[in-house]
Amino acid sequence: MTPSPIAPFTELTARLSRELMTALVTEDDTDALARQVAGIAEQLTRAAAAPHAVTVEDPHTTPNHITGDITPASSARNPIAPPMSIVPDGDDYRCDLILPLQYQGPPGRVHGGIVALLIDHILGHAANWNAEKRSFTRSLTLNYDAGTPVGEPLTVRGRIARVEGRKKFMEAEILCDDVVRVRAEGLWISPRET
Repeated sequence: MTPSPIAPFTELTARLSRELMTALVTEDDTDALARQVAGIAEQLTRAAAAPHAVTVEDPHTTPNHITGDITPASSARNPIAPPMSIVPDGDDYRCDLILPLQYQGPPGRVHGGIVALLIDHILGHAANWNAEKRSFTRSLTLNYDAGTPVGEPLTVRGRIARVEGRKKFMEAEILCDDVVRVRAEGLWISPRET
């Protein structure tokens, strides 16, 4: 799959949808929620009136040639995606993000399934970035060392620990305030030649 630019109208619409989802889970006052919804609706209406004139100040930059552009982890056009912007960082791949309240599981903490999604995604990215052959998740083990807070800056890091033939042994972690919250190990395997 080759990278394709995301239309600014699409990216803006997805961002506003995320803002709406955040408002729905954070605002308890009906009048305040109604004002937020009206503001978002007004922005959507303006954008829809001239979709080709829409610009975004900070366009999403993660290339989409690995996972396509609709993944629920990193797509700027998928409103359920945070979205993750993954960058190379030495031998690692890194993503800095803040997850709002709609990703909460236990009070104040990111849902464990969302944590697993972030880890799986960054490891898939690391395993396939410069690979001649794609590889896929075979196993993924997570150790939840401490709660991963919602609404706080998080760093997700992933890397290839070693390669044995078709197998890539992967490692990752999620940090907040320089404290490891989650550690993970995974195995990615490339399909056999047919």
